[in-house]
Amino acid sequence: MIKTMKKNILTLLLVLSINTAFAQYAYQNILDTIEVNSTVLSAHYKQMEAGKAENNAHALVENPEIEAGYKFGYGEESSKIELGISQEFDFPTVYSHQNKIRKMSSQIIDIQYEIDRSSVLAEAQAICTELIFCKMKIALFKQNYDNATKIANAYQKMMEIGETNILEYNKSKMNLANAKNNYELEIIHHDNLMATLRIMNGGKDIDFQHEEYPVIFLPENFDEWYSHIENTNPVFEQMRQQLAIDQQKVKLSKAQWFPKFSVGYGAEMAQGHNEGEHGPSIGLVLPLWHNKGTVKSAKLHAEAAETLLMNEKAVTYNYLRSLYAKAKALQGNIGTLAVSLQDFDSQALLLKAFENGELNLIDYVTETEYYQNAMLELYSAQYEMNATLIELMSYEGF
Repeated sequence: MIKTMKKNILTLLLVLSINTAFAQYAYQNILDTIEVNSTVLSAHYKQMEAGKAENNAHALVENPEIEAGYKFGYGEESSKIELGISQEFDFPTVYSHQNKIRKMSSQIIDIQYEIDRSSVLAEAQAICTELIFCKMKIALFKQNYDNATKIANAYQKMMEIGETNILEYNKSKMNLANAKNNYELEIIHHDNLMATLRIMNGGKDIDFQHEEYPVIFLPENFDEWYSHIENTNPVFEQMRQQLAIDQQKVKLSKAQWFPKFSVGYGAEMAQGHNEGEHGPSIGLVLPLWHNKGTVKSAKLHAEAAETLLMNEKAVTYNYLRSLYAKAKALQGNIGTLAVSLQDFDSQALLLKAFENGELNLIDYVTETEYYQNAMLELYSAQYEMNATLIELMSYEGF
């Protein structure tokens, strides 16, 4: 255990001395499994397909109109039968804009699925990172529990032969109860995390064998990295696409001021006669009232979309900048903690000192708690840094 701990600390110091780009992707085997089995992702995919089908379901051209009429005759006039069919058309430019909007809307639906997918996988990564933290604490608490068990058993034997008093024996039992409680609570926490991961995996068991955090490094230049995020992150991509749609709708609303036209063919026949009147027809629909205010409304929507995009960029930049600074600070703190703990006495050495009579029970418990708290502080800092790095990395997409 001592060699393992020192090896891990030396490895950590080496990792902290290196700086490069993010590694893609942490816990890849887990993410691949969840992507295949997730019922949530399956539902999102079906929603995407339904949305695209709905988007393409409506024809751009209006339905044809068929009319039929029967006019009763009076006196010598014969009754008449009227038949007609007509089709209304928009100006060709309108169809061009509508078709572009339809294609861009389908792309937005695709991007939304990518956003939903990234959200699920980012949550899975976060759980995996917490599981590593949990495993590290379990190993620490397990060693403390094993040592406390040995001490309690030893004090019980000493009580039986009269070599110690009831007060010292009760202290050993309290130490054991505390160690057992810490260990069992962390086991429950681990099982709860695994249950959450199993739910994300569609209810199927998942084999989580990772024992250490993945090697992920901060980018050397935040602003260069953030520029890449702005160009590739699906949220920004979706907002840019929505802005493009709203700008296209401005063009569409202007084009809809052109008159619509209709063509048709009609026939009128007198009942009882083989001859009648028939011929083509053409008409215009002048948009005098229906389109009032549509151009202004479309422009306002486009301006709002542009403002929202700019705001999202500012908010995201500041948030990621704060995460980057947090990771930098934690990196320095972990380095300091790792150096200070490199030669720290482990629980095994403390137990040996106690067994050799160099420490009494109170001193042993105090030193063990001090050591355990120091290691927990290191583990917590490691977890916070890796959780922060995982969150930063998630903005690159999956």
